Amino acid sequence: MSELNMSRQIKEIRKRYGLSQQAFARLLGIGEASITRYESGIAPTKANANLIRAAMIPEFMAGCLERDGDALTPKQRASVEKIVYAEITFDEEGEIMDMTDIYELTLQQEVLNETAWDVMAQISRARAAARANGDSALAMVYDDIEQQVARLVPAILSEKSGNRDSLGEIRGQLIGFQKLLETQLAKAA
Repeated sequence: MSELNMSRQIKEIRKRYGLSQQAFARLLGIGEASITRYESGIAPTKANANLIRAAMIPEFMAGCLERDGDALTPKQRASVEKIVYAEITFDEEGEIMDMTDIYELTLQQEVLNETAWDVMAQISRARAAARANGDSALAMVYDDIEQQVARLVPAILSEKSGNRDSLGEIRGQLIGFQKLLETQLAKAA
């Protein structure tokens, strides 16, 4: 990375977290004079360049705050914590989630979303068959099931369901609706 890009990157990171050169240096454990030189276009050491790049990751900055947050004034620390913790995803126990955990949850949300839409398609076909057979009572049962599943769809992708417990509850509800649908289809056959 060029010195000019690194200079710009440092300024952007500092601006993002609202840190002065001095506070940024203290938080990363880099000399204050070094940060000043890097911002003026002098190339950082490889180790310092890696630290600076890592500062773009909110989880890394949370670790810096834990380790060296006392080097900041209380006002600076509170300001940085507000920004950092707003960008971090926490699990059910309040622990910071890493990118793998976040990816896993996102994948689970996508699978549940696909499952919900598959169930909706099955319900639609079953309701059409019930109506074709003149069974309006069964068609109403399918309408009710469809409404319940439709209520789950927005919940699956909401931030509130971004944890294993919530997704487990939604998965259980979808399985219940699938079983109910299977039972109704078996009765109709």
